[in-house]
Amino acid sequence: MVLVGAAVFGISMVAFFRVPLLPSIGRELSMTAADLGLITTAFAVGRLATDIPAGWLADARSARWMLGAAAALLAVGSLVLAAAPTATVVYLAAFLLGVSSAATNTTGSAYFAQVAPAQQRGRSLAGFSAALLGGQAVGPTLGGLFAALGTWRTAQVAGAVLAGMLAATILMPSRAGGRRVPAGTGPSRGIIAGTGPAPPRLGARERAILYLVPFAMFFTLGSMPETLVPIIGADAFNLSAASIGLALGVGGVCRLAGAAIGGVVADRVSRKAALVPGLLLQAVGVALLALRGSVWAWLSAIVVMSLASFGISVANTMLGDRSMGRGMGRQFGAFRFVGDVGLIAGPASAAVVFERFGQTPAVLLVAGLLVATAVAAAYGLTDTHTVSQSPVAGADGQAAGRSAADGGPSG
Repeated sequence: MVLVGAAVFGISMVAFFRVPLLPSIGRELSMTAADLGLITTAFAVGRLATDIPAGWLADARSARWMLGAAAALLAVGSLVLAAAPTATVVYLAAFLLGVSSAATNTTGSAYFAQVAPAQQRGRSLAGFSAALLGGQAVGPTLGGLFAALGTWRTAQVAGAVLAGMLAATILMPSRAGGRRVPAGTGPSRGIIAGTGPAPPRLGARERAILYLVPFAMFFTLGSMPETLVPIIGADAFNLSAASIGLALGVGGVCRLAGAAIGGVVADRVSRKAALVPGLLLQAVGVALLALRGSVWAWLSAIVVMSLASFGISVANTMLGDRSMGRGMGRQFGAFRFVGDVGLIAGPASAAVVFERFGQTPAVLLVAGLLVATAVAAAYGLTDTHTVSQSPVAGADGQAAGRSAADGGPSG
């Protein structure tokens, strides 16, 4: 479990070296704000093309194999970006980074959804989210620091070296030996065959609302922290890549705190008690970017958005509650596929609105989507776990423990 979490953190960290480098890449290669938005779009296309196949592979191959392959591909993509002579090659590199990211995210979410019993699933997936989002925030900090020591190309070479070392570590044969269990098997599969009652299947309306959450969250992450936040920091406040990366690193600490809070609330109160307020708080953080002229408002927006970024892990948890081992890798692959559609739409649309109409309309577009998603979740989703359901959760947990004793997911 520790190895999987560390691998998720490391891969997401290196994949996000590029974020504070966007203004420097734009200046050297003569790319506009809309062109820079397409870098994130190319990254999202790579994820979109991989989500579904990664889900099937996560059900068939070990987590160690999947994450090792993802880290190796990350090293290749980072080298391509470091050597990119034109915008077209930058987009190709971003696509490769997206493929690596999708394999990591789908494998990690399926693994952490199954490795814990039902009453601890929220905290388990919060741990996955903390590793993922923490890496996404620490990555820009390191990327900015490496760029300060050289150029943006130096930062990407450093990322390639780190990714190669990570791949070698993950794929190193385990001294403990033993058989490798596919990432898609584990405690949750034991629940279906054991004592716990199977949860109701998702209806079309609830599935649409549940999938709207990753769409809105990825739309926000792609358009704000990964695209407009560094552009606003550089243009409005003349901040360097190192300063932007440091600010995003502060956001990383806040993401860790937010993930822990969201996981505890989801397990000890209810899933919706974490999901809906988190979406609304995320909208508040985005709206702070409409306050122009203040670097403190810019930094506050990063902090609030980061604290509220646990919506994805809570929605993952609700899907895990309903899936309960029925091809969980494929379930999470489809979930993240819809999210990555938002990751494609967000940077492209927000960057175009930003260029044509200004900062405030672009910000309000994203905040409005988050509020609409929160309202839909509040009125249209059935809670999958509350404290009053703890006896059932306990039975599930006992079944999970028995299955884990027989052989849980490999790490």
